[in-house]
Amino acid sequence: MSAPANPGAPSQGRRIRRVGNWDILPAVLGGALANAVADPRRLRRQLAKRMWIELKRFAASRVTNIDVASIAGIDQVRVEGTVIRRSPLVLCALAALLEPRTIFEFGTYHGDTTWLLARNAPTARVYTLDFAGLDAVQGAQLEVTDADEYFREWDRGARFRGTPEAERITQLVGDSAAFDFSPYRGSIDLVYIDASHSYSYVRADTEAALAMLSPRGAIVWDDYTHYAGIFAYLNELARSLERPIIHLLDTRLAVYSRRPLTNRH
Repeated sequence: MSAPANPGAPSQGRRIRRVGNWDILPAVLGGALANAVADPRRLRRQLAKRMWIELKRFAASRVTNIDVASIAGIDQVRVEGTVIRRSPLVLCALAALLEPRTIFEFGTYHGDTTWLLARNAPTARVYTLDFAGLDAVQGAQLEVTDADEYFREWDRGARFRGTPEAERITQLVGDSAAFDFSPYRGSIDLVYIDASHSYSYVRADTEAALAMLSPRGAIVWDDYTHYAGIFAYLNELARSLERPIIHLLDTRLAVYSRRPLTNRH
């Protein structure tokens, strides 16, 4: 009986063509130029924005970039959620891994992330804070961002309302720049900051979060890569903390944890 053919060997008479990055470079550059001329807005919206995000990541002076896979034990975590955005799934994986007893969220919006956190941290009490209504936004003490997107209508918490998880969710109202956080001092295991993205609000929310944080607590900021105010403030803040702020690559998230998340951080 003859030996079976090697499936990895080339067929006789068939030429092998090896293609490297230099070979496809002219086509890539030509296609990019053609698409940029045909749709300049697409160039700014997709390519330029993505390049700016990557440049900021690379240039960050004090925030360390790590792969999600570097977090010890996260490969064993399974979470429930939609696949439209990766960051909420990674956030919930962190919550499941850290097993917080208490979670505090800045920025309720529709409550999608609130519900995801409650769903994937099934023993946690979740507190979520947002303005009392559209009128309250007009009197905000600091700079509010994205008013056209987030403040055209008001249905805060609609996603978790009426769900089994709602029993563990406490919806709070108020301006985070003036809210009384003293009842939560030193008792929150996980803080998630995703409210106004201005430098001034992120700073105020973070200062409140640090005061609320438990001895083994963690803070997660959304949109670190997408808003200048968040990027600037976290790179300033990192120098004053006893542990590093880390950015999870391929997400919008930055994390500060009082207990190690990796063997190095």
